[in-house]
Parts: sequence; C-alpha cells; structure tokens
Amino acid sequence: MSNILLVNQQAVPSYAKAIEMEGHACFSAKDQQEAEKCLQNRPFGVLICEIRNQAEDFKLFDLARQLQPDCRAIAVIPESLEEYFTELLPRAYPHNFIADNRSIDVKELVITIRKLLSGDIFGIEKYEIPVSATLQLSSSKDKYPFIEKAREFYLGHGVSERIVRNVELILNELLMNALFDAPVAKDGSHPYVNLDRSEIFPLEEKYRPTLSYGISETHLAVSVSDPFGNLDKKTFFSYIHRCFSEKSVLEGAGKGAGMGLFFIFKSLDQMVINVAERRETEVIALIDHRGSLGELKRRRHSFHFFQIDGVPEGKENSQP
Repeated sequence: MSNILLVNQQAVPSYAKAIEMEGHACFSAKDQQEAEKCLQNRPFGVLICEIRNQAEDFKLFDLARQLQPDCRAIAVIPESLEEYFTELLPRAYPHNFIADNRSIDVKELVITIRKLLSGDIFGIEKYEIPVSATLQLSSSKDKYPFIEKAREFYLGHGVSERIVRNVELILNELLMNALFDAPVAKDGSHPYVNLDRSEIFPLEEKYRPTLSYGISETHLAVSVSDPFGNLDKKTFFSYIHRCFSEKSVLEGAGKGAGMGLFFIFKSLDQMVINVAERRETEVIALIDHRGSLGELKRRRHSFHFFQIDGVPEGKENSQP
C-alpha cells in the first residue's frame, strides 16, 4: 500500500478516513511549504492537490515529479478551466485531473487512486458496476441495433423511460464520435470526419469501436471505446471548459467531439475519459438511476481524465 499526500484540501478528515480504509497512509499539508517538506522526507504513491494558485500549485507537481518520479498526481480543478490552460496544455503530468462543480465525492476519489496506483484505467467495472454486455461494431450500421439492445436491457431492469432515452442519446453521440471523429490516418487526417452521419461502411477488425453497458443497485454505466487513442489536447480542453462554464457549443455544432462531450456532460452524473496514447480512448458515462431525469439535470456533475503515456510494443494503431 502507499502513502497519500493531500494538499489544499478542505475536507481532509473525510478523505483521509476513506483512503485509510483502503489500507493507505494519509498525510495532509496545509500549504506549499509544508507539502515540500513532506515530499522531501518520505515516499508517496499519490499526490492530490486542489489548484488554487496555478503558478505555485503546478510548481508543486513539478517538484514532486523531480523528487519522486514514480509518484502519481491528481490535480483538482475548479469549475472554470480556462485560466489553467497554459499550465495544463504542455504537461503530461499530473497523471489525472478531476474537474467538479461541487466538492469531490469521496468514493470517486478512492476509485481514482486505485486506478492510478494500479495503472489499470479502463472499464466500467472499476466503478463497481458489473459489465452486462460488450458489443463490437463491425459496420456503422450496427449503431442503432446496439443502442436498442442497451435500451431493452435498462428498461428490463426498471430504469425510467426518460432516463433510458437520455442513455440512448448519450450512446448515439459517443458512437458517432468513435465512428467518424476518432479514426486517424498516418498523415494525421481524419478520413471519415466529413462523411454524412448516415453513411454505411464496413470496419476493419482492428478499427472497430466497442460498446459496453451495465447496472448496479444505484448506478448505470455505458462506455464506448475506440482503438486509436488520439484525442487532440487543445480541442479536448476547450470543450471541457465549455462544459463547466455552461456555454453553448458554437464551433462545429451538430457533429464532432465538441458537441458530443458538451451534450453528454449535461446528461449524466459522472463522465470519465481514459486514454492510452495511440492505442485506446474510452468514454464512460455514469448515471444514478434512482431519481428522475429532472433531478439528474440539477445534480452535481464531475469529470475525470486519465491518460497512460507510451504505446506497448505491437499496439500502435493508425488508419491506413
């Protein structure tokens, strides 16, 4: 098990209790100076810092990487991300950031720590939701039949019609992105991005996106993954900023990852994006299915981003 360092956190007692129940030792630092001393005096598996002053707090991440290269790092970002772009864009570190419009859920934090320490970031089962089915698309025409399978599954488990319709819309957006926006050719172009969204075309086996879904007593989860892992960083940060500032998506409205991410984020409790560079991108949508759709729209929304750097041998992928 590992030492975990919390910096600038208001809810240290509740976080510490949950982290220690996982078997870790939890330490807290009230400011930058105290955190530096901790990093110099003992090893840490994970550093968690709420970003208050972007220059100073990101310096702490840089110092942690210098002193302890194996330490995982979580940056907790406030509601608006725009002012942090200059610090986030050039970094592959921190390994994860959590953006939330309210205080962080303790369970989400514990799961995030598990994923970072294990390096195993993919799958809805990480969120304690068993996988009911995994479906791989062999053609773009599979999209609607697969969405219908998910619809029937959730209705059969007593999920309300309105929430199920919401899930259908989320899956449609995710699958559109995986089919048309994710594929990248060797020259960096997107061969399908300008096709009509109703176009029917077959998919080579190694380029097929995958849909998974499942349910627990409290939450349902759907995920769509593509075998490319080519999420453009600038586009990604700009659209996520729009999600938190609740602005309209003006660029490329009607298609593209921007519209999809914006729409999806407003329709769920928790969105997770997992990226293995040039290998896989997975988007997970989690919804508490116990309430109404209206309650869902009013609830907190959180966003988690995980990235694994590097490509295992034999896993490189690009569209020919």
